[in-house]
Amino acid sequence: MQTFTKQPAEAYTIALEFQGKLPSGASPSSGTVSATDPNGADASGTVLSGTTATISGTQARIKVQSGSHGVNYRLRFLVTLTSTDVLEEDLLMRVIEQ
Repeated sequence: MQTFTKQPAEAYTIALEFQGKLPSGASPSSGTVSATDPNGADASGTVLSGTTATISGTQARIKVQSGSHGVNYRLRFLVTLTSTDVLEEDLLMRVIEQ
């Protein structure tokens, strides 16, 4: 699982690349993103600007925001392809005040 670190006050767009996972002829058409805290509780409303990913070429993008210092959040991307296949990718977002 890929990991990135942000500070609590930061808010910016991240992009997840799916090019190496796409079957021949397929491309991303839509995506959703969810976030959970270490206890498995839904944290989407806290650390994501929304739950619908923006698709740009072979990337799924979402804006991350906020978060509590010292907490690791799991971001789960579910991307539906033009072939109707679904790909899942998880990221670990570490929030650290520096």
